[in-house]
Amino acid sequence: MIRMMKMVRIQVLLLVLPVFGWAGQIPDTGQTKCYDNSVEIPCPSPGEMFHGQDAQYDGPARSYTKLGQNGVELPDTATQQGGEWIMTRDNVTGLIWEIKTDDGLINDKDNTYTWYDSDSTTNGGYAGLPGEGTDTEDFINALNDAVFGGYSDWRMPTIKELASLVNSSVFISGPTIDTEWFPHTMPFYYWSSTTRVENTGHAWRLFFDDGQVGCYLKSYRCHVRGVRAGH
Repeated sequence: MIRMMKMVRIQVLLLVLPVFGWAGQIPDTGQTKCYDNSVEIPCPSPGEMFHGQDAQYDGPARSYTKLGQNGVELPDTATQQGGEWIMTRDNVTGLIWEIKTDDGLINDKDNTYTWYDSDSTTNGGYAGLPGEGTDTEDFINALNDAVFGGYSDWRMPTIKELASLVNSSVFISGPTIDTEWFPHTMPFYYWSSTTRVENTGHAWRLFFDDGQVGCYLKSYRCHVRGVRAGH
């Protein structure tokens, strides 16, 4: 129950964490339940205690489009077989995400990385832990070098962008994401590009098992999902 209550706070986090150049809308969180300080309650009326929770406000409805090579739009029935479907566009935020595979290649679902960004203008003051093909910069560079999907402007998502994928309505069945649009998502931690201001040795990450946002040492290995701006 405590984990469910923490998820309600995600919408607040989305409003206060750094955005770094992204000003898109945020899709509805999918939160449908209300809570007091300890248990679930009927959603309160205006003027009652605990009124105004996430579940009482509707954001833009979630909407996604499957994309193939060079961003060609595909029907909802498209599959990953033969590399037909390789990206998903969020029609609310306009962001395009690479989708994971289960084939041992560049964007395999099981790959994890330490956090590393050699650019002093974006790493928050501490570059993190480099590796040999095992850090986040290596992964993003590999996507861009391969011109994945026909594009070479892939990057790490900010924590706000990453949290926009959380669908709290699927918390019980998990992972907390629309898996029909984002297959092979692991119920584990995914790095964002956002460094923790109070401790630059940490970066923000999202736990897709329950949708919680938190931060941890950049030397820790987490999953990564590449993102690019739509046009």
